[in-house]
Amino acid sequence: MTMALGTSAFAASGFEFLFQLAGGAGATILSKDAKDVYQKGGLSADADVSAQIGYMFQVKEGFGISVLGELGYSWDIYSMGYGDTTVSGVGGSYIAKDGLDFIQYYHSFKIGLLPKFNIGLGGRHGLAIGIGGGVKIPLAGNMSTTSTSSAVNNATTIEDVQSKVDINLKRKDITDLFSPSVIGYMKVTFDYYLFFTDNIGMNFGLYLGGDFAPKQKETKIGTDAFDFGLQLGFRFGPKA
Repeated sequence: MTMALGTSAFAASGFEFLFQLAGGAGATILSKDAKDVYQKGGLSADADVSAQIGYMFQVKEGFGISVLGELGYSWDIYSMGYGDTTVSGVGGSYIAKDGLDFIQYYHSFKIGLLPKFNIGLGGRHGLAIGIGGGVKIPLAGNMSTTSTSSAVNNATTIEDVQSKVDINLKRKDITDLFSPSVIGYMKVTFDYYLFFTDNIGMNFGLYLGGDFAPKQKETKIGTDAFDFGLQLGFRFGPKA
C-alpha cells in the first residue's frame, strides 16, 4: 500500500480505503406489540469503528462512483418505557410513581455495502454522498429493566418502590431470545474530503441511519431506531 500511494496509480480510477470513527444519537420506534406495553419510545445511540474498502470508478473529470464494502465494530443502545422511574427520598422514606424503563445494548460485528458518489471541488477539496446498508451481528450485550410503583408511599426501603433486573447476553442468548438475532441497518452519508496529497486526505461528515433491532421471539416486543451523527476518518484513494 505504501508503494502504491507513492505512485501515480491513483491518478484516475483506483483502489480506495477509509478508516473511520462515527457516533450519534436518535430515537427508538416501537414495534406494534411493544406499543401495547411500553406506550412510548426512548433514546437510541450508536458508535462504531469501521473500514471501508473498495474501488472508485472515475466517470468523468470531477465525478466518480465508489463501490465500497464496510467492516467494523458497532455499539448500539435502545430504550423504551412509560411513566417516571424517579425515586425521591426524604427522611428515610421513599416515594415513586408508576414507571418502567427497558434498555438494551449490543456489541456487534458490522458488515455492509456503501456505494458513494464523489464530486471533485477542485484543488484539495471534494464531497461524497453515500447510500448503503448491511447487518450488525450482535456478539454480546445487555438488557435491563427498572420498574417503580406508587402503590407503596413513604416506604422505608427503596426496594419497596423500585425493582431492577439486569441480564448480560452472549451470542447464544441473543439467538435463543430474539428474532431476528441481527440488526439490519441503512444509512445515508455526507462527507467533505480535505486532501493532503493526491491520494491521502481526511473526511469530515454526517450520517443519517435506521436500525431494525432484534425483537423478542415470544412477545414480538422490540424497537427500531433512527439515528444521526458525525463521522471522522482518513481516506486513501484517488480524487474524483
